[in-house]
Amino acid sequence: MIVYFLEGKIRDYEGRYLRDIWSFDDTKIENIHNFIQWIFPLDRISKYVPSSPVLIDEEILEIKQSSVAKENLIFSKQWFYNFLKRTSQWELEKNHNHARISRMIKSLKLLHSEDAAKKCLDEVLHLAKSRSFNAEGVLYNWKECSK
Repeated sequence: MIVYFLEGKIRDYEGRYLRDIWSFDDTKIENIHNFIQWIFPLDRISKYVPSSPVLIDEEILEIKQSSVAKENLIFSKQWFYNFLKRTSQWELEKNHNHARISRMIKSLKLLHSEDAAKKCLDEVLHLAKSRSFNAEGVLYNWKECSK
């Protein structure tokens, strides 16, 4: 069950614990495309990695009731946000990290709280603005995630 992965107790289908993903360097974060669906799961199939977990209602409830899973979601958010701060790749138009950011916000809203999703959105928008990254093309998508 995905809640056990989010609690750090079991491995994903690639044999990675959550802590293993958190130890990725920036090159791995940028080039490995099948981890984000595990650290920020959703209740819909990923169009990029269809074999990734798809949450059912019972799993959503279990995650919401797990303080460890929720703490780890926030840690994953901060870990990924720190990656965004260290790189400019996501500032490119039509970059795959835009989908990752959207997934992160949606997952936080679904599994943690609307406040966590809103705070994440605000942090990413603040970072984009501080970098003079014109986020207009992706701004709507990110804002829709937190509604």
